[in-house]
Amino acid sequence: MSKKFEEDKIDTEELKENVFNQGKWLRLLWIVLFSFIYWWAAVVLYIIGILQFLFNLFTDSPNSSLSELAALFREWMVQIINFVTYQEKDKPYPFSELPKVKGKK
Repeated sequence: MSKKFEEDKIDTEELKENVFNQGKWLRLLWIVLFSFIYWWAAVVLYIIGILQFLFNLFTDSPNSSLSELAALFREWMVQIINFVTYQEKDKPYPFSELPKVKGKK
């Protein structure tokens, strides 16, 4: 066999260890769960947007409480995206701290 082939050969023991790693499969379950939660959070965010539009339509200004809620939802959804896409290893709220809204102290 050529030297190049030997270097490219897959270590089957390492492959088995990776495939049967329970933590990786558990992460998949969390990804599926948080993807489902994200979908519902997006629905809530759309409802907040519609309510904000109606509030603005009738009062000529957005509702500050709805704006704060929307900002919090946005940050939480970013936290979910970061977990699902392996940008973060920590699970999103409620398994970690509620994210801080940028620009707020």
